[in-house]
Amino acid sequence: MDEATQIANSGALLAQGPKLFVIDARNGVERRYLINWLHTSIAEGGPGGKLNWVSLPISDERAKIRLGPLAEKLKDNPDTLVVPVRIAWRIPNFEKSRAVKMRHVIFGDPRNPGSFRARSILLRNKRRAHCLTGQPATISELEQSFAELSKDYDQTDNTEFAAFVVRQAGLVLDIAERGLRGRRYKVPRHVADGLRSDARFRAAMTQLSGEMGQSEVALYEQAAKYMKELIARPSPLFIDMKAKLDRFMLSQGYEDDVVFDRKELTRLRKTMREHPTLLLFTHKTYIDGVTATDLAYQNDLPLIHLFGGINLDFFGLGFMLRRAGTIFIRRSFENNPVYKLVLRYYVSYLLEKRFPMTWAFEGTRSRLGKLMPPRYGLLKYVMDSAHSNDIEDVHIIPVVTSFDLIRDVEEYASEQTGRIKKPESLSWFIGYLRSLREPMGKVYVDFGEPVIVKKAPNPNDRLALSKMAFEVAVQANRATPLTLTSLMCLCLLGTAPRAMTENELRAVINFLVGWARERDIRMSEDLTDQNLEGVQRVVETLVNNGLLVRYDKGSTLVYAIEPDQHPIASYYRNTIIHHFLDKAIIELSILKAREVSDRKTADVFWEETDRLRDLFKFEFFYPEKQQYRENLKAELQRADPDWEAKLDEGGVKLISLTNRFQPLIGHAVFLPFVEAYTVVLEILSRLEPGDAIDKKSCVETALKEGRQAYLLRRITSEASIGKILFENGFRMAAGLGLTGETTLETIAERKALLRKFRALSRRMEKSRLEVLALADKIFE
Repeated sequence: MDEATQIANSGALLAQGPKLFVIDARNGVERRYLINWLHTSIAEGGPGGKLNWVSLPISDERAKIRLGPLAEKLKDNPDTLVVPVRIAWRIPNFEKSRAVKMRHVIFGDPRNPGSFRARSILLRNKRRAHCLTGQPATISELEQSFAELSKDYDQTDNTEFAAFVVRQAGLVLDIAERGLRGRRYKVPRHVADGLRSDARFRAAMTQLSGEMGQSEVALYEQAAKYMKELIARPSPLFIDMKAKLDRFMLSQGYEDDVVFDRKELTRLRKTMREHPTLLLFTHKTYIDGVTATDLAYQNDLPLIHLFGGINLDFFGLGFMLRRAGTIFIRRSFENNPVYKLVLRYYVSYLLEKRFPMTWAFEGTRSRLGKLMPPRYGLLKYVMDSAHSNDIEDVHIIPVVTSFDLIRDVEEYASEQTGRIKKPESLSWFIGYLRSLREPMGKVYVDFGEPVIVKKAPNPNDRLALSKMAFEVAVQANRATPLTLTSLMCLCLLGTAPRAMTENELRAVINFLVGWARERDIRMSEDLTDQNLEGVQRVVETLVNNGLLVRYDKGSTLVYAIEPDQHPIASYYRNTIIHHFLDKAIIELSILKAREVSDRKTADVFWEETDRLRDLFKFEFFYPEKQQYRENLKAELQRADPDWEAKLDEGGVKLISLTNRFQPLIGHAVFLPFVEAYTVVLEILSRLEPGDAIDKKSCVETALKEGRQAYLLRRITSEASIGKILFENGFRMAAGLGLTGETTLETIAERKALLRKFRALSRRMEKSRLEVLALADKIFE
């Protein structure tokens, strides 16, 4: 018995009783081969016997399926067993390399051959045609399932029932085929037909028709157009092509193997199998959107549907991506109820069928390195879909991709100074791929703890949605690892403009690694004791890219970051500063308390921690206030068990407490934000009574004033000059009621706040100098 017969001879073929074979055949060659195979595979349909069958091109979504013959046969004996059958065409040795050949692109996928090609394959090697049977069901069982699904509309329409049977046949055949090809090819089929036949969708369209005063026919025509635009149509060839493109992009300048924890992958596989799953990735570069899909493909996880902006749906690329599982979304559709309805039910379909989805949690690439405020749009529509269709236990998993170096950072630095971003196009995409060739180290992928939504909130519950997004952001931050690149930038920017010797840099990095290990903060493999060679590799990459300066002509090896590289180095530093936020706030608050002699130092300290939290609430994700204070107390306790007594006593005890937090990093964490906010406050403080300035004008002025302040060395680095920094500075001032029309009162308040920011800058400079003094003392 050959392999094809072994695969096919399941209980369905050997069972007694009447059978209806639903043959999924795209052409006559497939149909004849399957009929001949059925004659030789079952006793009652042996050579010369009679078979009850109907042939339909189920797997060819371009073909128009004529349901009449099937509808007639479904009126037969309710105990008739409906058995779907299909040919799965194999490519010799494809599973070993998964390499898509150019001839596959030119002549078509050999797993989906036309008549002539199928005949040619069968003449050469019949073993490439594997006959499959899907899980069968009786007509009465199918009628019962159909009745449960479509109870709200006319069930006497046998054409609708036949369409349902076709979809079920395609589903069970796909499941059988995945046993041969792998779960990476698990894709939804006939989605548009499934949506149109869904009773809930029909009811929603009827209701919308009444609300809009338009006919249902007109609305269905609009819906059909949006379905064509929205619904991805994945196929094995394009899934393989997209996977090859993903590999190409990731391996151009990065090492071939993406670094990840296989235990996390096992957990992810289980979650995707058992629950509706959303993978929300942090967005730092164009290619971090492909790391999750690449990881899924390489490890035979189900296809992940990627949401992308409609700006990427341009000639060539858009055609391929849509057929590889990408869903292109319009930037704005708030005033388009039909589009919103189609999107909502499409998302609901994917959730119900356990097709995982992914998109950029922040909605756009982070131009500063740190996690940006989440965009609620897609998350809201997914939660609305889950709520309206009673989909429970949605698992939201943050995906964090980290890089030794990122190609886009130079572009971000330029954009922050006011340069206009170039629009995406095919020529732009080709140029971007070419730019990835420069060696940039490794790629790391980490998965955060899932945020489990037991029951989706009411669509009008904005607070519940914001809490959900906040928790996803917190878990994403926790999953972000320290990398050698980010730590080196944190250290070297903290001492700039002074360089650091190799011994100084190594000592500080070793301290921070130990500090992070005690707090169970994730770290890349290069920061473990077993990977010293990897450390040198990363350093060489950073030096060759010009991010670091290495000077070895003197008596000792020295590292530094040139001033013109500060904006770029600041980006890498910002990716991890949230891990050090509590430490930085404590340090600066202690320095504040050291300046005060006429008040209780503990009161000054805690007031300053709250003030820093409020001033920079647009930059970081803080826990609620009570938890925030508990976290600070825990950090104080780890550093010095006698912290409370030292805070109460003040004086020299505060210096002792400061030393327990060495090396100080508060200045390295907050400097760009403080200097940028100072520029904004200086602009606001110069306004005359009756004057006003909006955010856009303020930012434009701040870009010019910031450049001047840097040349006068009133700010220390060009990393403090940026559109987003100035925008957040304006938002901070607006939150305090310091924007709008200028009055004598607001002038006084603006100047008072400006003095506080200048004092904060002086404290940060004092922090920097204390670090340098400690280094000189240790290494002299």
